[in-house]
Amino acid sequence: MKNKKHRISLFIALILMLSNCISDFEVPGDLKDMSDVLVVEGVILEEGTRIFLSRTVKLNETLTQSYLFENVNNASISIIDEGANVMAVAEQYEWGRYVVKEKFSFAPNMKYALDIRVAGKHYRSAFSTPLNTPGIDEISRQINDDNSIDIMVTTHEPNNETLYCLWSFEENWEVRSRYNTLLRYDFQADEVLPQRLNGDNRYYCWASDLSKSLLLASSEKYRDAVIKDHKIHTLQPGNSRYSYLYSINVSQYRIDKEASLYFNNLQRNIDESGSLFAPQPSEITGNIQCLTDPDEIVVGYIFASKPATSRLFIPMAELNLNILEDRSECIEGGQQPDPRTAYIWGYGIYDVDERGNYLYISRRCVDCTQRGLGNPTKNKPAFWPNDHQ
Repeated sequence: MKNKKHRISLFIALILMLSNCISDFEVPGDLKDMSDVLVVEGVILEEGTRIFLSRTVKLNETLTQSYLFENVNNASISIIDEGANVMAVAEQYEWGRYVVKEKFSFAPNMKYALDIRVAGKHYRSAFSTPLNTPGIDEISRQINDDNSIDIMVTTHEPNNETLYCLWSFEENWEVRSRYNTLLRYDFQADEVLPQRLNGDNRYYCWASDLSKSLLLASSEKYRDAVIKDHKIHTLQPGNSRYSYLYSINVSQYRIDKEASLYFNNLQRNIDESGSLFAPQPSEITGNIQCLTDPDEIVVGYIFASKPATSRLFIPMAELNLNILEDRSECIEGGQQPDPRTAYIWGYGIYDVDERGNYLYISRRCVDCTQRGLGNPTKNKPAFWPNDHQ
């Protein structure tokens, strides 16, 4: 399974939670073997539709801790309307990941579905009417006594109708090295290079991550069809998110009551039973059918949506929260035979002594790409508000 960086979201994130649960649930006879079950993730959008395909892989004969997931490749995926017209075609860009690059517009009173052909079989989601999502009124933050930060969303339905919402988000944050050094050893070139703050440095980096759980709420328990200060994420101190500047971009999707029931059943099964397939397995299969074999079980719920998005920046340095970032010890490397050996042993150059000898320290302390969390790179997001390079 090549893609170890596979985004574990919605269904897969919840399914993998089973590895920490123990359940005595008696598996129904028709669900004894849940291997090779297709799992489909995604939302049909007018632009930027991303689809994730995987299959369950059986590891042993018990339900508990018995399944992993492997990516599904070489699928033909398209978005179709009720007239079976192909509106857009997805391309595979990573293992198990597909994206629709072309943009199209939802037509009034038209429904859309996801059509999938893979391994000689034909799958299709139920046709869905795109729902207009109300705007996000506010993304707010709350700093708690333990210096964790809660991210909350407020929205409302203008026509005072019951509102069912699902959220996802992308995080981005600027990562800084512990020390700003003037020299950097380049392993590929096998030479020591001057390190400048013009993009050729390892002082500024940017990292990112995606939401990995079901984020649901409805206005049923609120007055005036308002969902107020609903918590969708919590930042915990002691990692690189606190380094300098943090951003979260929230996507809000309006879903119908049927979709809300499905996702809540999925969540309840996990919370109450410790099992994806209990207590009512039929409720977790979703709205995707195998047209080639209607009895085949498929997990996933695809819907069409016009989402609303909003972004929040949290200036960790200005709030003096950057002191709470990951402060793992920086270990000095002493005298190393040469820069290449020092690099292989996990050290980087941080200074030069009066005799011209290189001084070494843990590479993660002078190379922001080694900070680990969020896979930091020198790829600065286009929307980033400062001029750091």
